[in-house]
Amino acid sequence: MEIRRLPQNLINQIAAGEVVERPSSALKELIENSLDAQATQIDIILENGGKNLISVSDNGIGIQKDHIPLAIERHATSKLPDNTLNKIEYLGFRGEALPSIAAVSELNLQSKYIDTNQAWSLDVFAGDFNDVYPSTLEIGTKVSIKKLFFATPARLKFLKSTQVEKSYCHQIIQKMALVNPLVGFSLKADGREVLSIKREKEVDTLYINRIKNLMGSSFADEAIKIKNSKQITDTKFLKIHGLIGLPTLNKSNYNQQHLFINGRSIQDRNLSGAIRSAYRDTLPKGRFPIFCLFIDVPTDFIDVNVHPGKTEVRFQDSALVRSLLVGSISQELNSNFFQTTSEISKEAIEKFTLNERVNTNKVYGSNYNLNEKQSFFSNIEVKPLKKALKQGDFENNSVQTIDNESFPLGAALGQFNKNYIISQNSNGIVIIDQHAAHERLTLEKMKFARQNKSIERQILLLPEVINLEPVPLEIIKENIELLSDIGFFIEPFGEGTVVVREIPALLGDADIKQIIIDLGDDLSEIGLPSSYLAKIDLILGNIACHRSVRSGRDLNETEMNKLLREMEKIPNSGQCNHGRPTSISLSLKDIEKLFNRT
Repeated sequence: MEIRRLPQNLINQIAAGEVVERPSSALKELIENSLDAQATQIDIILENGGKNLISVSDNGIGIQKDHIPLAIERHATSKLPDNTLNKIEYLGFRGEALPSIAAVSELNLQSKYIDTNQAWSLDVFAGDFNDVYPSTLEIGTKVSIKKLFFATPARLKFLKSTQVEKSYCHQIIQKMALVNPLVGFSLKADGREVLSIKREKEVDTLYINRIKNLMGSSFADEAIKIKNSKQITDTKFLKIHGLIGLPTLNKSNYNQQHLFINGRSIQDRNLSGAIRSAYRDTLPKGRFPIFCLFIDVPTDFIDVNVHPGKTEVRFQDSALVRSLLVGSISQELNSNFFQTTSEISKEAIEKFTLNERVNTNKVYGSNYNLNEKQSFFSNIEVKPLKKALKQGDFENNSVQTIDNESFPLGAALGQFNKNYIISQNSNGIVIIDQHAAHERLTLEKMKFARQNKSIERQILLLPEVINLEPVPLEIIKENIELLSDIGFFIEPFGEGTVVVREIPALLGDADIKQIIIDLGDDLSEIGLPSSYLAKIDLILGNIACHRSVRSGRDLNETEMNKLLREMEKIPNSGQCNHGRPTSISLSLKDIEKLFNRT
């Protein structure tokens, strides 16, 4: 078989397939060029999801006339002044983007260099172009891409619908806007304004304001701030800052996860996995945390020349980055351990209001005015109660009268349906799921004992002999050593049977037989993760669930207040072992909304 050189136009089309996967890929490259050109305003126009037209205009420094033809020549760039890849300080650097796009589309480039009075234009048709000619552009650079992939019909066939491609483009703009708060962005799609973001001017709150504008005030107002750094050398630091969502504010996918490294939007499974591991057992299975995090590292500490789309990076010391990331998030989550998002309260209020309207219409008719109803608060003056336990009085159970403002979860008013504790603090009412809360408390105590190698074992006077089904039996036998690390001494005992001789003292008089049977059944169904710590946490969570206060158990006032005080001290008490919220707060303002008093 003869070896031959491919024609240049085919080489460019192959390169385009690596760099430009879809309209959003082309859009990303154009926006990066504008940012590299020091633009403070970027305006984008899309037609047919970018398949018919992508136009990007900026107010950057522009391109000199003689350099315009070089801009669409492969591997021609102004962004590697030292001809080295060791310190890349620009978003673009390979000189591939414009040539690749121009090879598969009709491209028009107009630019006015900052130090000249005349703008110039260049037309490119599937890689072919003539001389530059004068343009009326007043500032910066404007690149228009028409008929993307018309020169490679095979790629065109695999594009999604207009709506889907437009959503991909919107996501790219959102990510670029998040990490560049000093730049304004606008987007028009098919003649309609979709996005208009002004550049931020408040230096101290640049990123917070931009996150609030793009990710919503509900996230920004309740998110946990992250700010940390670690010294790499005498003069160089690894820095991290941004916002992470409370565990109870989670999503079914990772679309609300934004990670930026040195101003680049990165999709790194290892780092995303590290972030999720920091949340550990505070998230429901199959749910994803929300975050917007910015990592800054020295340019010689990172390699961005890994992926054609520049969405992956490699670190000189990836373990150091993971450690800082996980440590920072874990520290902040532990500092905000009993908080839950107000989204849960809002959902409760919406359901309450909807049910109230339905019931009112049924009784009084659809013309009845809700504002005419007698309010619950019209005859009762709501004030913080003076009824609570001092934090040091749990052992002797003595009740003291103090201001409950000192307790975030307030003082217990009573128990509802033998399952929920209703308490009052200075802000309003808190409803606590007693089983979910005690489940978390039990788990954290067991985790603390294991981490400090202080698990107390209790020898059973009569060893517990347990019959198990084949699959659960194998799982228990395979993890005997693991179970030993948390206080169990279990041995095989004949066919289909194990014997339990020692248990963690924290389990007390719990039904050991049922705990082991349920543990085997649950692990058979969901399986065990690969990480040792994740296995331990999963098993401890399962055991804690069976050891905790059950739904339907009566609690007296002392027991309820003791549970609330412990929740205020134990890490991650805002979520049970399965990631569900342990409490819901309703402020006085929220309650008054229910009665149309606001």
